Amino acid sequence: MKKIILLIAILAITQTVHSQVYTEKQTRHRFAQLNLGFDFQSTIGGSARYLDTQGNTQSLNLSNSISPRLLIGGTHFWGHADFYIGIPLSASTSKKENQEVTALRGVETVFKYYPLRIEHNKVRPYIGTSLAPFFYEQRNNNFEHPSGPELNHTNFPLLGGITFNSKKHLVELGAAWNYANRQNYFISRTQIEKINTPPIYLTLSYRYMLETTLSAEKDWESGRTKKVTDILANKGKLNGFFIGAGISSAFWLKQSDYNKSQRPYIGRYSTSLMPDFTFGYYLHKPDINLSVGYRGYGTSTNAYGAIQLLNRKSFLFETTKYLFDYHGFTPFLGPTISYEKLLFWENFEGSKTIETTNNRIGYGLTFGWDIRPNRIQSWILRTNLRWYPNLFLNVESENKVSFDNLEFNFIQLIIYPNRIIKRKSNR
Repeated sequence: MKKIILLIAILAITQTVHSQVYTEKQTRHRFAQLNLGFDFQSTIGGSARYLDTQGNTQSLNLSNSISPRLLIGGTHFWGHADFYIGIPLSASTSKKENQEVTALRGVETVFKYYPLRIEHNKVRPYIGTSLAPFFYEQRNNNFEHPSGPELNHTNFPLLGGITFNSKKHLVELGAAWNYANRQNYFISRTQIEKINTPPIYLTLSYRYMLETTLSAEKDWESGRTKKVTDILANKGKLNGFFIGAGISSAFWLKQSDYNKSQRPYIGRYSTSLMPDFTFGYYLHKPDINLSVGYRGYGTSTNAYGAIQLLNRKSFLFETTKYLFDYHGFTPFLGPTISYEKLLFWENFEGSKTIETTNNRIGYGLTFGWDIRPNRIQSWILRTNLRWYPNLFLNVESENKVSFDNLEFNFIQLIIYPNRIIKRKSNR
C-alpha cells in the first residue's frame, strides 16, 4: 500500500505543479487535481447495553475518541466537487465497567459539493455525503466467551464544513451526522438490545494538491494532440497493453443463510481490504478495455465462542466500454466473469465444526471511470466498482455462506508501457 501511494505521489510531483488552475479557464486539463493528506477524526456520543454478572441489563455511555486517517482523492469539476477516501490508521477502545467497546468508521468514500468553488486564500463551505461503513464491537469480560459480534452497517451520513485553500494546501474543519446510528446488537447469543453508535463525527484535515494533467494542455489547444492521436490511431499504435495497481475495499452485502439459522448473532462480515492488480489490452477505436486481474482477500469474526474465517481468491476477465467523455471524465461499464476459490472455516467453543472449499465460476458487473484528459497519455488514474451477486458457498444442511460483494477501488494507477517507450524513442 505504501509503495502504491509513493508511486502516485512521485508521478504527480514530476508533473507541472500549480494550484487552482481552473480559475483562469475551465478546460479538460484543469478538470481535476490529485490530493494527498491526513485528518484526525473525533467521535462524539453513543451508548451501549450489556449484561452484568447477575444477568441484568445495564447501560454504558461511550467515551469520545480521536483517530488519524490517511486521505487520498482529488478535487473535480473545476473546484466544485471533492472526492476522496479516508483510511483509518488506528482505533481506540472505550473501557468501562468490565466492557471494551470499539466504535469507528471504516474506509470511508467521501463526496462533497462546493456551491462556491475552491479558490486561493478563500474559505468555502461544503455539503455532502459519504459511503461510510460503521464498525462496532463489544467485549463483555463478564462472559466465558467475551468477544461480541462485529456489527457492520453502511450508511450515508450528512456532511458539512468549511475548507480553506492557500496555494497547494487545503485545510478543512468538518462534521458528519450519522442519523441512522440506532442499531440492534446481540449482547449475548440470544438477547438483542438497541445500542447507539456515535451520531457525530468531527474532522480536522490537511491535504496537498497536485496538478498532474496541465502540462498536456498546450498541445491539446494547438491541435498537436489531435494530430498525433489521429496518426497513431490510423497506424493502430494506440492499441496496447496496460498494467494497473491499487487498493480495493470489499463490502460483504448480506448475512449468510448459515448464520441466520445457526449463528443468528453473527451478522454481515467486516469490510475487507486488499491489493488489486490488473493486466489488460486497450482497443482504441472501439474505446474498449479487455483485462484480467487477481484479488485475494478474506474476513473473520469471533463472537461468543464462534470463530469463522472466510477466504476468496478470484481470477477475473472483464470487458469494459467507455460510455462518453465529459472534459476528460470518462465512465465505463461492462461484464465480468471470474474463477473463484472460496473457503469457509468455523471453530465453535474450541472445536472445529466446518471446513469447506469450492471452486466455481462467478459473474459480475464492472462500473467505473477514468480521469483521461487525452487518449495518448502514458498513465491515468482509474476508479472501479465490481458487483458480484449470488456468489456463495454451500455448507452443512444446504445452508449457504454468502460471498456477495461490492468491491470498490477508488484510485488505481494505470500505466501504458508502450506509450512510455514511444515517448522516449521520439526524444
